[in-house]
Amino acid sequence: MNRYNLSKRLEKVANLVEPAAFLVDIGCDHGFMAIDLVKSGKVKKALCTDINEGPLKRAKDHIKEYGLEKEIDTCLSDGLISLKEDFDKYNFDSCTICGMGGLMGVKIIFEADEFFRRMNCFYLQLQSDIEIVRIFLEKSGYEILFEDMVFEDSKYYTVMKVKNKENRDISSVFCDVSFDNLPYELKRIFESLNENDSVKYKYPYYEGMDKETYEKFLLFMIDKYTKIDSYLPKDSDRIPVINKERKIMELALDLYKEKK
Repeated sequence: MNRYNLSKRLEKVANLVEPAAFLVDIGCDHGFMAIDLVKSGKVKKALCTDINEGPLKRAKDHIKEYGLEKEIDTCLSDGLISLKEDFDKYNFDSCTICGMGGLMGVKIIFEADEFFRRMNCFYLQLQSDIEIVRIFLEKSGYEILFEDMVFEDSKYYTVMKVKNKENRDISSVFCDVSFDNLPYELKRIFESLNENDSVKYKYPYYEGMDKETYEKFLLFMIDKYTKIDSYLPKDSDRIPVINKERKIMELALDLYKEKK
């Protein structure tokens, strides 16, 4: 039997997961997240889904290799779309969505909102547009309980622990917005904020976070944007955007130091 190791970012997610009766891993890739959670005893039963047959076959092979066919099932699905007709059959109380873009994660939650409303918690490790994800969750009545950061392969990653805060139908929140237009609406909301109000969506700090990684991340980003500014022509129309972003970072760093 081959040994496996979760990446640092997936290990960070796995450490956040609370005990669950039935977890679904969306975009499961190799299936190691579900395997690790079942083997550790945190999760009793799991379902691995992926939109592509190749990763799902790898997951099936690994599940069989570890003798977990009874505990872990697989399903070819775009998010949870394929399961919506059998909504009552799948009583998920937990979920992981890792390794994909932020807008794709938003789409998955938006399209299967009824599943996510009844979960105890779900966990996100998304690669981009994280401020948009935070705005979407807040506007939709979800609550981010905790966030943490991890540095791996020269990149910084954010992980989130989320729960449903308000019983509401997501269609009533974005009743006049189709999903195709939702990313633009969310970006419009963020861009309308001033620097102070932007901090909680762009660079929030949570008690218990990896302080060293968070601080290094902010310093890295400030340095990056300072260098970009120095390379731009003085009349570049990008300068106001760069300056605003850097101001948000500096405010976040000041707030962090006050709490440190």
